[in-house]
Amino acid sequence: MRRILIGLGMIIFCSSLFAQQTNGRIIGTVVDDKGNPLPGVAVNATSPKLVGNAAATTDSNGSFRLLSLVPGEYKLVFSLSAFQTLTREKVVVGLEQTITLNVTMQPGKIETEILVVGEAPLIDTKSTVKGMTLTKEVFQSLPKARSADSLITAIPGVSSVVRHN
Repeated sequence: MRRILIGLGMIIFCSSLFAQQTNGRIIGTVVDDKGNPLPGVAVNATSPKLVGNAAATTDSNGSFRLLSLVPGEYKLVFSLSAFQTLTREKVVVGLEQTITLNVTMQPGKIETEILVVGEAPLIDTKSTVKGMTLTKEVFQSLPKARSADSLITAIPGVSSVVRHN
């Protein structure tokens, strides 16, 4: 009986050790300058104590949650298209601590970039010379009179003149 009670006590003691959390959390909401929630904001947290980064995206209410963060100092970056990127540095997360961080993002400049690529025209506008290239297929498909010289009249701007001497 005594062994059972000792075993049961050890199980309860060990389970309480495993239930202890050693991580912190950052939660909050992101709103615009008018107080409206902003869904789709990318929230990235970096820290020297963290391998890589912790990332979250705000939901339809503008809420985000960064869970299981190693205690330490964090840099948070909030970004969304058409809004100015917001950075919060030196956010300290302690052991089993939940930090509530509500931020307001300001509208950014809407910029449109138009790239126009131009090339020199294939037509020489300074020359009055006319010409045409006939491929083998086009040459064979055109009707020919008594000679191949009659194909010259197929070129735009060329006419045949018959001279009688």
